[in-house]
Amino acid sequence: MVDDRRAGADPGANGTVLMTFSVRFLQNRLRLTRAGRAVIARLPVLVLSLVGLLLVTCPSRAQSQADQSAQNAPGGIPQRIVALVNDEPISAYDVVQRLRLTLASIGGVKDEKQFARLQQQVIRNMVDDLLKLQEAKKFDIEITDRDAEEAFRRQAANFHLKPEEFEAYLARLGIEKQAYLNQMKPEIAWQQLVEGRLGPFAAVSREEAEAELARIKASAGEPQYHLSEIYLIVDNPAREDQVRDTARRLVVQLRQGADFAAVARQFSQSASAAAGGDMGWVTAEQLPPVLAKVVAKMDVGAVSDPIRHGGGITILKLNDRRRMLEPDPLDAEVELSQIVLPVDKNTTEKQLVAIVDRVETLAPKMNDCAKIPEYAAELGAREHGSIGKVRLRDLSPELRKLLVDLPVGHPTKPVRSEDGMRLFFVCARKKPEVHIPTLDEIIARLEDQKLAMMARRYLRDLRRNAIIDYR
Repeated sequence: MVDDRRAGADPGANGTVLMTFSVRFLQNRLRLTRAGRAVIARLPVLVLSLVGLLLVTCPSRAQSQADQSAQNAPGGIPQRIVALVNDEPISAYDVVQRLRLTLASIGGVKDEKQFARLQQQVIRNMVDDLLKLQEAKKFDIEITDRDAEEAFRRQAANFHLKPEEFEAYLARLGIEKQAYLNQMKPEIAWQQLVEGRLGPFAAVSREEAEAELARIKASAGEPQYHLSEIYLIVDNPAREDQVRDTARRLVVQLRQGADFAAVARQFSQSASAAAGGDMGWVTAEQLPPVLAKVVAKMDVGAVSDPIRHGGGITILKLNDRRRMLEPDPLDAEVELSQIVLPVDKNTTEKQLVAIVDRVETLAPKMNDCAKIPEYAAELGAREHGSIGKVRLRDLSPELRKLLVDLPVGHPTKPVRSEDGMRLFFVCARKKPEVHIPTLDEIIARLEDQKLAMMARRYLRDLRRNAIIDYR
């Protein structure tokens, strides 16, 4: 039973390709740096607004919590109670910490109205987290700081940062590491709980896997989509407009460049949230019809409008598409080398034009990777060398387009990067192979799908049976 006492409320020129180059293993780090600067600049005002909002929305009638509310948390944020979940509190300090992290993920909000709605969604997510921890505790599942530390190291690696670098980044945003660890604990506990309690019921037989493999082979040539999702549950019809508004706001932020995986980890209420919303490769028939219809019209890299289906609202991102059991050019492995041209922030427009002219003059003669040191010397390059072997699919879309049909040994057009300008060479190309999934891979995927559906229903039931008092 949900006791919501606040009825209706809820907590360039000359052939130069001017782009920001980033191979995927650099992309996250560059985005993190840019987003961090922007968010840090906005945080003092936003956090001050949050404290004001929390003070207004926490009524004086909460006398039973007066002593605890009067305590001060680190940073001077009042320890008021924002919600009680089966008599366990969520404090204003906890909400501030989560909001700071969420703002870092989505790149901020435009005004206090958006901020207030973001606060409401964050509180609801924290309610879900507390329900997960409470249920896990019933089955003697306790997540220690050591468990969370391991997850913290993996998360830092996702951004290509060392743990101490990631901790320093969080500190610059005003986020305590312990608060981040505490946020990770519910998902770790929930995963253990779901796998332990529901795993046996999600088992897939060999016969089911063989039938799925036969279906895959019969579907050869059909489109297949690599999707990511953000799923927001509508657990009360009275709150549908609020959830839809949150979804629309997230779509705007995502289309403006917010990292989808980071936003999914903060907001999505699907089992895929822990993986940044990654659904893997799916066909249209594996999706609900309403989602399949939308995906068929999406471009690679696009983010969908909010889609209402089932018990909630879904936002999809189309990461890639291919055809089943057909070789995909994007799966080709290329060996890359580069020349870093003598361009920096002090380079004048006249100097830049001269450099591009030299490249265009030399380009017809550049057709052999073994001569890259000679080309670099002629161009007065700062440095040159091998990048190594990468799949085209793992490169940024902009660079991928330049390389997919580039002859071996030849350079791209000059590519503007954050630290200068580069020429890229494909020095070798390995043709892609068709991958037919094994029965074990199929079993694992089908079991994950079953488990995700069962976990969603499990959490829905916990919400229905909980006593939740929003203050």
